[in-house]
Amino acid sequence: MYPLRPILKTYYDSLEDGKVLGMKCQDCGKVVWPPLPTCQDCGSYNLDWIEMGDEAIIDEIRFEDSSVGGDYTFRKADEFFTEKDPYCVSVGHWPNGSHQFHAALYGVTEENKDDLIAKLPLKAKVHLIQLNGGFKSVGFELEDVEAK
Repeated sequence: MYPLRPILKTYYDSLEDGKVLGMKCQDCGKVVWPPLPTCQDCGSYNLDWIEMGDEAIIDEIRFEDSSVGGDYTFRKADEFFTEKDPYCVSVGHWPNGSHQFHAALYGVTEENKDDLIAKLPLKAKVHLIQLNGGFKSVGFELEDVEAK
């Protein structure tokens, strides 16, 4: 496993235990995910770890075949995914009030994408992605498609 700084180590160790952690600002109450050492709203360093849960809200689906073109960040990250199941890029947020994030979203196909986009926002379960290097990352998966 790669050597990680303390904040990263706590986060990635929690993923190994199947828990997604974020940070909550004790000054303004905002939630930061993925975790950072400062609040993204007020700049405070007064943050505590919180569990994010196992479900997020997907606000936008950016359907692209993960094996071609598209978002450079995900094309680069895709090189490190050990599982090669197809996914697309999504924009979402955690129900506890985090800022929007970009994440891999599994369960979207060319055949169902238009129907899913019409039902946005959607609930999605956490899907931990195994990466080369011995650690995990957070993606999401649409299972039972239910509008939020």
